Amino acid sequence: MPTRKTYKTKQRECVLDCIRRQAGAYITIQQLSDELERRGEKVGLTTIYRTLDRLEQDKAIAKVSIDGVGAACYRYLPQEDDVFFCLKCESCGRVINIDCAELSHLYHHLSRAHNIRINPGKTMFYGTCETCIAKGRTEDAGAKEGLV
Repeated sequence: MPTRKTYKTKQRECVLDCIRRQAGAYITIQQLSDELERRGEKVGLTTIYRTLDRLEQDKAIAKVSIDGVGAACYRYLPQEDDVFFCLKCESCGRVINIDCAELSHLYHHLSRAHNIRINPGKTMFYGTCETCIAKGRTEDAGAKEGLV
């Protein structure tokens, strides 16, 4: 089966560069378009959509749906085997990267021992961030929903 040729255009390179500069963050297509415009780059929405689709197929980015955000969000994946997880704060709405060896061990354990493949690029924890806890804005979501 022949492989599809990928064309590297200046516009596609601009999209990829913009996402790389946002590494560690989730960005919507509108935010990406606004950032490209701010930088003086003229890239149409169709090109942005196609480029993001291709980057997702190539596993260069992860596409996720985040509660409370109406549009899909994208995150740059620096390495294909990168294992990272995120927390969405239910108090302030921020999405925070979690760099935790224990979660990485769990990810690898589930893969090896249980033959389960979790997509860490699309895994989102929900809870309260450190800043909101410090401000006393903590909500025990489990207790609120009768789970605790």
